[in-house]
Amino acid sequence: MARGEGRVGSGFKSPTAALAAHPGRAILLLAVFASFLISALFTVDLFTAGPIGIGGRLPSAGDIADRSYKALFDITLVDEQVTEEHRRLAIEQAPVVYDHDERAGGDLRERVRAGFAAARAAAAAEPADGDGPADPPVAFREALGASDELPSEAVERLAKADFDLRHQSALIRLLEPLVSRLVVADLEEFGKHGDKRIVVVRELGSGEDRVLPAEPAVLDVAAGRKIVTGGAGRVLEGFGRSDRSSLLGLANALVRPNLSFNLRATDERKQAAEEGVQQATVSLKKGEIIVRDGEPFTARHIDLLRGVQEQVKTRNQAQAFISVWALVLILFSATWYFGSRSTKGFPTDFKDANFLLLTLVLMALGTRLALFICDAVAGYPDFASLVDQTPVQLYYVVPFAAATMIVRMVHNAETAALFAVLSSMLVGMQLGGDVSFALYALVGALVAAVGSARVTQRGTLLRAGARVGVANMAMIFALELLAGDVVFAPLAIELAAGFVSGCLAGGLVIALAPVVESVFQYTTDVRLLELANREQELLRDLELRAPGTYHHSMMVGHLAEKAAEAIGANALLAKVAGYYHDIGKMRRPHFFVENVTIHRGENRHEKISPSMSARIIQAHVRDGLELGREHKLASPIMRGIGEHHGTSIIRFFYEKAKEQLDPEKGEQVQEHEYRYSGPKPQTREAGILMLADSVEAASRTLAEPSPARVQQLVQRITNNYFRDGQLDECSLTLRDLHVIARSFIDTLTAIRHERIDYPEATDAEGRPLDEGADEGVVERLEPRAKDRSEGASSGRDDDIRRLGLP
Repeated sequence: MARGEGRVGSGFKSPTAALAAHPGRAILLLAVFASFLISALFTVDLFTAGPIGIGGRLPSAGDIADRSYKALFDITLVDEQVTEEHRRLAIEQAPVVYDHDERAGGDLRERVRAGFAAARAAAAAEPADGDGPADPPVAFREALGASDELPSEAVERLAKADFDLRHQSALIRLLEPLVSRLVVADLEEFGKHGDKRIVVVRELGSGEDRVLPAEPAVLDVAAGRKIVTGGAGRVLEGFGRSDRSSLLGLANALVRPNLSFNLRATDERKQAAEEGVQQATVSLKKGEIIVRDGEPFTARHIDLLRGVQEQVKTRNQAQAFISVWALVLILFSATWYFGSRSTKGFPTDFKDANFLLLTLVLMALGTRLALFICDAVAGYPDFASLVDQTPVQLYYVVPFAAATMIVRMVHNAETAALFAVLSSMLVGMQLGGDVSFALYALVGALVAAVGSARVTQRGTLLRAGARVGVANMAMIFALELLAGDVVFAPLAIELAAGFVSGCLAGGLVIALAPVVESVFQYTTDVRLLELANREQELLRDLELRAPGTYHHSMMVGHLAEKAAEAIGANALLAKVAGYYHDIGKMRRPHFFVENVTIHRGENRHEKISPSMSARIIQAHVRDGLELGREHKLASPIMRGIGEHHGTSIIRFFYEKAKEQLDPEKGEQVQEHEYRYSGPKPQTREAGILMLADSVEAASRTLAEPSPARVQQLVQRITNNYFRDGQLDECSLTLRDLHVIARSFIDTLTAIRHERIDYPEATDAEGRPLDEGADEGVVERLEPRAKDRSEGASSGRDDDIRRLGLP
């Protein structure tokens, strides 16, 4: 039973241990939690009652506002008053429809002809059985279709003329001018309709609609009869007086309206125009003030507050939160996926993920607090006139770039750029999807990332903040020009706010940088400068216990610094990593050649096997990492210690082991036993450190360090590492390697140049001085006696030996 319990207990893992074993899961949970917090900050206003309260009582018109009332979020409301006014205007301006019988003129001609023909036929017809003779006037009236309106005297006069063709033709010619004219019954009513409205004429025959011109040639019946009367003299020339009077009276009686008002079609047009009116809306930005503290409520204020209250009631709070949460989480995941897969040096461990996500959360929280302060300032009555009824102008003062500036101080440019894009998108979301503010935040963040790349003193951050401020001002001016409503006073406030934002960002980072270094154990340039101080405990111990290694490390640091400067890498990091890369040799200093002379010239490797020597040499990397952890060295320095040999082979002992093999026994040397455990250099600085370490050590073996020999040495070592694949995992290019080699050659040539062979010291008469005589610039402390006894000379030799000199 106890054994079973032991097995169960040994298989159980705590949640912390499980997450540590799967850092990807831990990062995912952290991203979910961070996106939850950010979403809550973005949608927090949705869970509050707001300025009027959900279901609360609305104020009445004339009441005095006891505080400033603001829009809770970006909102679009229907303006009922304006919409109703638009509908009224649409009805008033709807077209008036008139029906036009375009066939009336032709039909009139045909009816006149039919009337005359019927009358003549009636006069010529014989009476039927039992019936009297046919009456031609009656047949004329019936065929014409206007029997009640025709003057009887005119018809009787035509009957006396037997309804001949001459009278028929004359009557048709009198009516001909009106065939193509528009005639209405009431011209005054038509004028009222067409005064401010469009008149649409519907053709009854074809069904087509046409719009009359602004001043149409429309006649009433009286005007049409005048036209007929005016043409009678010409048409009725040759007729007798009585015939002219009869024909003119008959023609005037036949003048009828051919354009009539269509009330039903007009009402349909009015209804369509009313229904086609779109609702007038009022758009309010989040935080925009509806009514200020101390102002009286108007009817329009009440309508706007009512609209806000109704939208708050109907808005799905849970859905809004979940959608924002999902969107933020997708942004996090996409950014992480791209950075980890496509960006060299993108931080993927839990500590870095924790830092980046926490920075985003704190940025969202700080932005929320800053926006609240801006809203409060904008609502202050004495300040209201300066911000043009909206606090948006003051939002430019929020130091959005501070977060990216901090990230750039501890991570590379690619990571800072991705963070800038992500943080600016979150700023735009936090301001209600405002793209212009997202662009504003992005430009400031990118400029901040450039300015905070190499921070060696506080003034650097202040200058970076000033540059961000200038970039903010340029962006604000460009956005205002794009909006097209540039006003000097608001623009001046916005420009000043943008510049202050950059300065605030620099000052905020100065205050927060030590906290970030302490909490997350990040290494900034300021921390590197502290580690570069040669009074550091580790460096002092190295100097005392392994002075040869110490001086080698100082030279490596110098070489790495110059090479890093030449290719644009982090020169300070390269130098400091060079100082500490061999601290592991302090554990066994006497096994390393640079320290052999300090230990009486004894070479301990001569007494042990090559494989044991290789293990001792390999151990200095592990020992260095242990010492670094004990002294809490910065992670970039630790990487330099662990990567400065990569997986390279310890060539000397490997070749020595092969020489000692007995081929007859079938012995073999395993190459991996003579290689360092790695990893290979992952950064440019680590690659430079590897090359500088080997080049500096090998340069000490040159008997005559001429420039040509130094160049040959540097090229050989660089090529060997390149062929061995040691530089495959760092981002050094061939061009970088060429520049690095050139830097090494110049630096080593300057250090190991040939010196002048100083002549032997002689006295005034040209005789050589004794070997013990002082030389060079060493000042003699006491006059040399002309005659020194043997005892005195022997005492000097004893003193020299007492000092440890040969």
